[in-house]
Amino acid sequence: MGGTCHGSHRSGRTARVSDETPSPGPRAGILVCGTIAPNQSGRTSAPDTIEKWWGTVTSMGERDDTASLVLAAFEGRDRELRFDTGDVLVNEGDVAHEVFVVLTGRFEAVKVTDQGSVVVGSVGPGEILGEITVIAGGRRTATLRATESSVVRAIDRLPFERWLIEHGAITDEVSLRARERIDRTQVAEMLTDLLGTTEPELIAEVVDRCEWRRLAAGEVLFAQGDPSDAAYFVVGGRVRASVLDVAGPLADDTGPDDTGPDDTGPGDTGPGEVVIGELGRGEVVGELGLIDDALRSATIRAVRDTTLARFPAEMFEELIQRSPALMLQVTRNILRRMRATTRRGASRASTLTLVVTTDAVDPEAVASMVHDEIGHVRTAALLSARRVDELLDRPGIAQTDADNVGAPRLSEFLHEAEVANDHLVLLADPTPTAWTRRAMSQADRVVVMMSAQASATEEGAVRALIDELDGLHDVARTVAIVHPPGTDRPHDTARVLDTFGFHDVVHLHHGVEADVRRMARLASGHGVGLVLSGGGGRGLGHIGVHRALMEAGVPIDYVAGCSMGSTVAGLIALGHRTSEMVDVGRRQMHRLLDYTIPIVSVISGKRMSASIESTFGTWDVEDLWLPFYCTSTNLSRSRSEVHRRGDLARAVRASVAIPGILPPVSYHGDLLVDGGVLNNMPFESMRDDARVGTVIAVDVSPAKGPAAPDDPGLWVSGWQELFGRLRRSSRVHPGVGTVLLRSMLTGAALHHQAALREGGIDLLVKLELPGVGLLDLDRVAEVADAGYSASVDQVRTWAEATPFIGSGRTAHDAAR
Repeated sequence: MGGTCHGSHRSGRTARVSDETPSPGPRAGILVCGTIAPNQSGRTSAPDTIEKWWGTVTSMGERDDTASLVLAAFEGRDRELRFDTGDVLVNEGDVAHEVFVVLTGRFEAVKVTDQGSVVVGSVGPGEILGEITVIAGGRRTATLRATESSVVRAIDRLPFERWLIEHGAITDEVSLRARERIDRTQVAEMLTDLLGTTEPELIAEVVDRCEWRRLAAGEVLFAQGDPSDAAYFVVGGRVRASVLDVAGPLADDTGPDDTGPDDTGPGDTGPGEVVIGELGRGEVVGELGLIDDALRSATIRAVRDTTLARFPAEMFEELIQRSPALMLQVTRNILRRMRATTRRGASRASTLTLVVTTDAVDPEAVASMVHDEIGHVRTAALLSARRVDELLDRPGIAQTDADNVGAPRLSEFLHEAEVANDHLVLLADPTPTAWTRRAMSQADRVVVMMSAQASATEEGAVRALIDELDGLHDVARTVAIVHPPGTDRPHDTARVLDTFGFHDVVHLHHGVEADVRRMARLASGHGVGLVLSGGGGRGLGHIGVHRALMEAGVPIDYVAGCSMGSTVAGLIALGHRTSEMVDVGRRQMHRLLDYTIPIVSVISGKRMSASIESTFGTWDVEDLWLPFYCTSTNLSRSRSEVHRRGDLARAVRASVAIPGILPPVSYHGDLLVDGGVLNNMPFESMRDDARVGTVIAVDVSPAKGPAAPDDPGLWVSGWQELFGRLRRSSRVHPGVGTVLLRSMLTGAALHHQAALREGGIDLLVKLELPGVGLLDLDRVAEVADAGYSASVDQVRTWAEATPFIGSGRTAHDAAR
């Protein structure tokens, strides 16, 4: 056969001849968890071992063993590799270039979990390794380490893939075993996290005794009020939790933020129910049922076809009797998971379906770019109808309807691809074919790419897709609008959102790769969000932080702000560079404080409003190049208002309306003032957005407020203060504007500190900015430079240690 290479490296180092780049090794101790395959025979001869369980029916109808067929087919084209105990064959996360057949010896399959490194199985003579990455795509799903002297044969992946395509029956056999292996691995990882143990026999026993449940979209797992008798591990798919709406809908509690369509479908809630969250692959449902006899507090319904593993309470009780300390560990882990769920909203999309209706882009090229962007830091697979037909060696199988004889095989294949990867990207057809319906029914998020100037024909195609989607299940829906070269600003986005019921939008410049990569990050839940706090004139320091982020290559996909932070966030969303923001600030921030008789406010707001309208003009939030929101405080309803749609200038004007300083803003019959009254750092909405995986927050509010002068007693004469200011006396009191603004920030600081303790911010930049006052609005360039100097080192250090997806270039920088 081929060449020989002896694996001389020990202690977890790799011995191989491929050009794969090893990923970092396991981070903690080892847990051996069951076996991947039935074979436990150790170092018996390959043919004897294979005959016990690897028999399969070839296309000729004769009985043979797959490993022997593989070795015979690649005689002279494979390579022999030898490994000593402790040598590593492949690392988890490696790019898969080869498939291996074990001749002698044994390997542990190791995966990294929150509890450490867990060995989820072992493989021995006669077993094929690496076939999952050929069948389902993606990177290595586990690290393989030799537990004794071992010999394997290595076969290049591409020839092996072509060989599988030519032998459909063998592909089915390999795929069937791959699914069982993948599902068991998923459950082992989740059990390790829930039980908090690395005891091999315990995990193996529980995995073996778990019961498998498969739900169709819309099927109920359990209802609110049912007995709590088990926990469920979501192996593949997605479920939604809902509760009965006892109070009923609130009258007049609507606004421009209520943008979601009134969809109905198999995945929706029942009548009178309110959705409280969704859970995707790798998450646990109903774990309180293990330690509490209370009735189920919510109804769990499959959003799409879902596979779960059931962990009965009786089994848990048996384990507790054998190991009482396990109860404390499980309770701690359940509480930890509940806190984490509270801090982060909907889980990110594991399966993303892309539908391209515009002729302006090549669908396969775009899908490949999306797959590549996600694949930088997560394992991902890309499938289209053509690719599925090739891999299954069954022309047309991707287009089979649900009741077709080939449908079960196709469903199994897609499940394998989903569970074997962190993300699955499905490229659908531009029309509602059988493959498109299946791809959309599998999706956690559907992205429709359409033209900015869509023809009636294209809009009709989009309507047909949406109608088809409405009949399947409720799923997150994003429209990606492709704008012609030279487009200065998007238009008419609100109509597109409302007409077709999309939940959110991504704007793309035609031909700009960075925009497609931003779409990929947001659609897959890996977007980078930037949240800017209020702080008056100190908020101009945000411009400098933006410059530091750009220089460090940090992509900004989504922006938000409060008060002055909303102004800078709006400029970023418009697509301005740092230098352009400084220029705008110089023009618009000069002499803004037009004082008036203080009946409604100290400042009339005429100049401020004119400046905001001049800057943001007739822009609507939906038309901004980057997703955006800002916040204000609704005095009429005693709540925070989040502005995601509608008139941008009015939203920003409301966000900066410092009570007593600027007049409040009328808004659908309510009065709005500065968002900093309730929350000066509104990062929670960003943290809870399923499109965002990284949150960067910048806080410019001063840590310490104004100091008191020498005690003048319990009253102050305004005339004396005026004369003191004219004489530039050091004993003057802080002005009414400073006191009002600082009072607002002090109240919001309590909420801010409590929210920070909950977590959810990946990078917090705290700008001190000594000597910069809250009302210093005309020192734009100076304060921006100070913000840059104060943040550049922290930003650079953090960026170098953070594995961002893609190149780090932002869409608006690349487009200009």
